[in-house]
Amino acid sequence: MKSFEQLTARVPWWMILVAVCLILTVVSWFWLSNTDDPRMMGIVSGLFSGLVLYVFGLITQVTVFNKLEQYRAMGVEALLENRHDKAYYGPLLSGASDTVKVMGASATRFIDDFLDADADDHVLLDRLHANKRLQVQLLVPTHDFMSPDAKNRYDAKLGKIEQLKAEFQGRFAIRRFPHEARHSFVMVDGAFVGGPVFDGDKSRHAPAVHVVANKPFATKYRDYFNESWDKCADG
Repeated sequence: MKSFEQLTARVPWWMILVAVCLILTVVSWFWLSNTDDPRMMGIVSGLFSGLVLYVFGLITQVTVFNKLEQYRAMGVEALLENRHDKAYYGPLLSGASDTVKVMGASATRFIDDFLDADADDHVLLDRLHANKRLQVQLLVPTHDFMSPDAKNRYDAKLGKIEQLKAEFQGRFAIRRFPHEARHSFVMVDGAFVGGPVFDGDKSRHAPAVHVVANKPFATKYRDYFNESWDKCADG
């Protein structure tokens, strides 16, 4: 057992700073209450009020920073008001090195936005051409579990899907699961961007969360995708 002199404790820097400010505030107040010099009273009173405001401001900032640190520790990178924000996904997909995993109600918007050679912007298609190791995996429901709108959009993209399969044999694949889509997300090298699927057309503008790879939130979704992928048949 260590003696009292050998015991150590970690004290956050902000607590030390608050303690110093409080000591200076008490000293300023004591000085202010024991001086009759008008000039010094003005200086000390200004210092006293400034220190009081600074201490309260610092405590508020520390509370906010601690909350932000909790989200950072969980791997939260950003919160999106709309998960179909094409401009947000573009930089992520342009840097993909190993895998891009997509799960959704039909994945047709993803194909239109990033894999259509006839579109003005096709960042993932370009990445597939540039990186011969990159694999793209899409998971969508079977026809029986698609909404009429999703089914029509998927059927309209069958030609494009077959073209991508033929061009990137083994590196572009799509499989189908026998239940309704509960999640809509994109995983780029393990980093997760997505959220839940709502009934009807509400999911089109649903919010999403971006979580970096190798954090529990992202790894659980990666494992869920991989388990579903292994159970499903080719689309």
